[in-house]
Amino acid sequence: MRLRLFVFVLLAAASFSAAAGSVDVNLSNDTIEGKFYANAGAADWTFGGLYNRDTKDRALNVGLLATGDSAFGNSRVEGGLGGKVYSVTVGNGDLVALALGGQLRWFPGNGSFALGAYAFYAPHVVTLMDGQRFFDIGVRAEVEVIRNSFVYIGYRQMQAELDNNVKLNVDKGGFIGLQIKF
Repeated sequence: MRLRLFVFVLLAAASFSAAAGSVDVNLSNDTIEGKFYANAGAADWTFGGLYNRDTKDRALNVGLLATGDSAFGNSRVEGGLGGKVYSVTVGNGDLVALALGGQLRWFPGNGSFALGAYAFYAPHVVTLMDGQRFFDIGVRAEVEVIRNSFVYIGYRQMQAELDNNVKLNVDKGGFIGLQIKF
């Protein structure tokens, strides 16, 4: 039932905008993550969710990132800075966090291969309910297989520190994924 709700929320978020955007889905043995990006002028709205079947942990997020791209030598760089509001259930705790951070993608030689990374962090002052701190970090290598369609492999760690000083990973490990821009 929760997986159906997760898919419904992701598809509903995707229907909010007819503007340019992208859908990004990745999988590991125990985890599914889905993201939707919609263009809002010089910024991107992001909607995402992650579910870990093994631990029954989950995270939903909504964010706004100021985005852009530029040339760096003969390479292209895309990036964004901003914040995301996370709602997380991990272990026996629930938390809401306002995490600040950014993302970066580097296309060496302006080709079809890219390296990407992201990091979002919420200290105690903006981590509410059962939480003390929260972070979501990851890296990935991707290839554009056909125009505006990417496949990738990556590694992420999403961790919450609860009020009892226990640090729990919502997810930690490798994944494979697909991103489609439209």
